[in-house]
Amino acid sequence: MTIFGSSASAVPPAGSGGVGPQGRPHQPLLATVPYMGWNTYYGVGGVFDEVTILSVARSLLDRGLARAGYRIVWLDFGWATGQRDRNGELVIDHRQWPHGLRWLTDWLHRHGLLAGIYTDAGKSGCHGQGVGSLGHYQRDADSFAAWGFDAVKVDFCGAGQAGLAPRPAYVRFAKALANNSSHRRMMLNVCNFWVPGQVNGTLPTLANSAYANYRWAPRIAQSWRTDTDIGFTRDIQFINVLRNLDHDAAQPTAAGPGHWNDPDYLGPELGMTSSEAQAQLSMWAILAAPLILGSDPRALSGASIEMLENRRVIAVDQDPLGIQGTVVNDEGSGQVWSKPLKHGDVAIALLNRGSQAMRITTTAGEAGLRSARSYRVRDLWSGATSGTTGAISAEVPPDSVVLYRVKPVPA
Repeated sequence: MTIFGSSASAVPPAGSGGVGPQGRPHQPLLATVPYMGWNTYYGVGGVFDEVTILSVARSLLDRGLARAGYRIVWLDFGWATGQRDRNGELVIDHRQWPHGLRWLTDWLHRHGLLAGIYTDAGKSGCHGQGVGSLGHYQRDADSFAAWGFDAVKVDFCGAGQAGLAPRPAYVRFAKALANNSSHRRMMLNVCNFWVPGQVNGTLPTLANSAYANYRWAPRIAQSWRTDTDIGFTRDIQFINVLRNLDHDAAQPTAAGPGHWNDPDYLGPELGMTSSEAQAQLSMWAILAAPLILGSDPRALSGASIEMLENRRVIAVDQDPLGIQGTVVNDEGSGQVWSKPLKHGDVAIALLNRGSQAMRITTTAGEAGLRSARSYRVRDLWSGATSGTTGAISAEVPPDSVVLYRVKPVPA
């Protein structure tokens, strides 16, 4: 069974596995392919409750997104104030969660969905507000497990502002998750998003920034951020998509089954044009990135839903080889990206980063395909299929991607 991927068919059982005490994963792996789901952060913001989450979950189910693979319903900042009782347990507001969090996760699981939750590695979230677990790592890991959560996003906003070092904090939290009192397997997302100097002009250092997460996070987590946030609540711009794309692409060999580079969330209709949103999904698929929807699915147009559910594109992201794609040709505003797939296929993305339409050309050999007399080329957005003896080319509009799956034709 694939866990936390589009082909997952059941909730991960409680028991052994996940991240071991020394940060080494036990078998079977969590996140054997990039995980998929939805997060409250961009589309809903920090104000939500049980009614909101159930409404969004029903939308994921009713509009086909869950069936396409977007199955994790992830509560980000705002699910609690961070206050604790006299025993140090996080206080749950029963006006916000009238049936309790265990009831919520049970409801999600009964409907074939998964549940994610958020905390900060510091004493609080950003600017001294919200949930932070410093001094309570094991207690909170035990609570998240007892409540039935399947994934934990550990932010570093408050921790970074307090000047903490990310690696030791996340190692401790990973051990707490692995040793939770319910023996529940939970995925860990390292959300150390700070870039060098972003906190105060000096902190963090490069070694403590998002650019260095790849050096240590693959041993303890299922994913780690590779750049700062892609935007703000309900405001994502394509220039930041390209920025995060480039920094995510810097360390392609760090990613693979069970551990993934994370360039941040998908944001259709949050500031980008439809072609830019399609380009983001195309490139996230080439990156083998987690596909977490940041937009509110209840508000999305039918066209955006259809775009997000494109199974041909999702299959590139979810390919079991788990190889992150790379740039094989870079000329001016045009780039050619290549991602090896199972059975000798290759996904090829022709990315136009400029403001004018341009023709982008490559060859089967340049893209890494094995030698053959001919190749079948399928446009993964239009579905059209054509043949070639080696040349691959397209006229690409500005801020857009043409995405192909190319297969050698047997002699």
